[in-house]
Amino acid sequence: MRSFPVRIFPLLASFLFLIWGSSCRAPKELAMANVKPMPTGRLLKKIDQNAFDYEYLTIKRISCQYSGPESKTSFRINLKAKKNERMLVAISKLNIPVGRVLLTPDSVFYVNYIDHNYFIDDYSYLSSYLNMDVDFNTVQAIISNNAFSYRDDPRNDFKTFDSFVEDGEYVMQSEKTRRIFKIEKKNPQRIERRLKRLDDEALILQKMFFDPLYFSLTRLEMTDKTNHRNMFMSFGEFTKVGAKNYPEAINMNFLSDGEEISIKIRMSGFSTDEIDSFELKIPEKYEQIKIN
Repeated sequence: MRSFPVRIFPLLASFLFLIWGSSCRAPKELAMANVKPMPTGRLLKKIDQNAFDYEYLTIKRISCQYSGPESKTSFRINLKAKKNERMLVAISKLNIPVGRVLLTPDSVFYVNYIDHNYFIDDYSYLSSYLNMDVDFNTVQAIISNNAFSYRDDPRNDFKTFDSFVEDGEYVMQSEKTRRIFKIEKKNPQRIERRLKRLDDEALILQKMFFDPLYFSLTRLEMTDKTNHRNMFMSFGEFTKVGAKNYPEAINMNFLSDGEEISIKIRMSGFSTDEIDSFELKIPEKYEQIKIN
């Protein structure tokens, strides 16, 4: 396999998670407030009511700094989105176009301007790379600052999720802490039975933190206890976009097999004005590559 997918998917992964924290900012003193526990169903309703709703969304300048075990680099992204239809991501480095990614409800298209090739996928490779089920609806939930499960759950009923208060914020967790502790302490057969019932291949703990005033996502933790991988995200420096605030700064850390990848993101140039074009042209001479 060519080096292309290895280079692009950290960038694409950055895109998928960079607007996870689109939300309203709560004052710092809220962390010290007396926040009372809330049932999971009621908390989900509050989060949904405060989710960012849009028809069009543009983020003109997204600066990313990537640091991994073997390399460091920086690049820029421009994002355009139309609800329920498509999202277009343009990636550049030193003002030189690197590639474009188009997401539709059915497909992922990528054009690589450096290596003169492209690929078309149905989200399966991207889901495999991120170790979670990803589709167009998942990305829309991310942009809307809505709660979602890493599992492919068409009912979106969050039956296994638990809710509680931690550090002055509401928390939604994919499993009860006590259940996770018991599963880890028991024999492998118990873990296999649990994963089979959930139709999962790995025991993953998803933990989302929401501020108690605007019910916006402030932190995200994903812990893969089977494969010993972790992802941590935090959001800050919010700015007004319509009636809501978006984070201008997002920090991400990925830990796996003793190696760490960090991505620092700074954003500006937000707009909800109508977008005329989502152009993605594939030159005739570009080679189509297979990733599966």
